[in-house]
Amino acid sequence: MMLLAMAQTNHAQTVSKEAVTLKSVASFPLGAALNPKLLNNALYGRIAEREFSSVTAENHLKMHHIHPEQNRYDWSGGDALMAFAQRNGQRLHGHTLLWHQAVPKWVREFQGDSTAWEQLIKEHIQTVVGHYKGRIAAWDVVNEAFEEDGSLRKTIWLEHLGPDYIARCFRYAREADPDVKLFYNDYGQESSPGKLTAMLDMVADFKRRGIPIDGIGLQMHTNIRHPDRQIENTLRQTVNTGLLVHISELDIRINPDKKPDLVPTDALWQQQKQKFASIVRMYKTVVPKEQQHGITIWNIGDGDSWIPNFCKCQDFPLPFDKQYAKKPAYDGILEGLK
Repeated sequence: MMLLAMAQTNHAQTVSKEAVTLKSVASFPLGAALNPKLLNNALYGRIAEREFSSVTAENHLKMHHIHPEQNRYDWSGGDALMAFAQRNGQRLHGHTLLWHQAVPKWVREFQGDSTAWEQLIKEHIQTVVGHYKGRIAAWDVVNEAFEEDGSLRKTIWLEHLGPDYIARCFRYAREADPDVKLFYNDYGQESSPGKLTAMLDMVADFKRRGIPIDGIGLQMHTNIRHPDRQIENTLRQTVNTGLLVHISELDIRINPDKKPDLVPTDALWQQQKQKFASIVRMYKTVVPKEQQHGITIWNIGDGDSWIPNFCKCQDFPLPFDKQYAKKPAYDGILEGLK
């Protein structure tokens, strides 16, 4: 009888431990950016379903994927993610309506005056937002419009639409869906004071002019050495806008020196764990509950990350390894959430 009772207790403890997931502990939406093609991997899909309450399309709602030809839209990737999110009771966050690095060939070759360019972008935004109206909770309307010094990035959009194009994009999105939350999304605000100031000034200008904006996305592609005080300062200044705050693309590099042959050590794993815990804890304590749009991890396993290809180096920036086993970073997120 005693052995049976012990066995039952051990089983209950095991089940209880398995029942603890990131989303079960989080007091705000906790998300992952997903690639719909990877959902064919059952383990990838199970983790996305089990651990996260929110989904962001990593690439498949960007213009070059969803609007590959002038008169053709490809909804397959976005619709697959929508179906996955709906099936699992998850929120879908739309990323992104306008980004200078996701421009299809037909747009790069487009010939037309400023009126034609305006119609092009209005039609794109309103068609995409309209397709998902009432089903997508929020959109990153414009992505990465500022340089590090706070000047407007010289992009195809600035060239053809002029310096006030960001405001007009927000207006077009609001016309297409009066209820969706509209975000401006950018990286590096925690390390570039000029960019942070420009973003905050833009928000203040939008408020004065009645331009619709609901939130700010802080991408937070960071590394184990980045000072916490800079991240906290960025969060506090963003909170002061009164808008929703989204840590929108979180990953933490353990190889900021970009060594091509880095071999991870226990010390590096622990530094990554502590940095995940620190950022999550800061978000939970610095951002008021009513402004917490949530935290989104930029994909799931180290093998899915964009960073190694970008840096041409070895790096392991996510909470699961290449075989989708939990890393110490996963426990760091849990600690921060608790």
